[in-house]
Amino acid sequence: MGDNRYLFVRNTMSNLLEEDQYHGTDVNIAIASTITAAARIQMSFFKNNPNFNLYYSDTDSAVVDKVLPESMIGKELGLVKLEHIIKKAVFLAPKVYGFVDIDGNETIKIKGVTEEVTSNLSVGDLENLLILDNNRIFNQHKRYKNLMSGSITINDVLYNLKETSNKRSAIYSNGIFNATEPLNDFLIIK
Repeated sequence: MGDNRYLFVRNTMSNLLEEDQYHGTDVNIAIASTITAAARIQMSFFKNNPNFNLYYSDTDSAVVDKVLPESMIGKELGLVKLEHIIKKAVFLAPKVYGFVDIDGNETIKIKGVTEEVTSNLSVGDLENLLILDNNRIFNQHKRYKNLMSGSITINDVLYNLKETSNKRSAIYSNGIFNATEPLNDFLIIK
């Protein structure tokens, strides 16, 4: 190949669907929907089980207050893996949490935030955000790709970290986050 390098640039995206090189349309919606539905069915075991309390769940994880039966744990497809035994945890929002495991190791996960920012936070910092109207604002560098122009820009973005949910309403007791309730009551029409 030598020292030659090739860069292909397009003026428009309109002819991409007609060319064999572009594989962005090779998505099977039915398969993706089936996988998502199967995951939701699997997670409903954790969400609707009266044998333990569910503290947090996501697409592929759950935090509960009891050890699961051995028959549920393993590396095979459909089984779950025990990743942590948690001593203390704070769940501020979907995909925003921190915990301390039984060995004293702290883990902070905040979707959309760089590791540089999360490495400067502790579970105690997240716990302080459970107080009504508390928040923590910080600046981070975010990269934005523009496929149409073939450019990448780096912008400084302010991130406001606080207890939040777009699905449930927060309930505070003496100014401290305590629980949630549904945003809307179901309307029963007779």
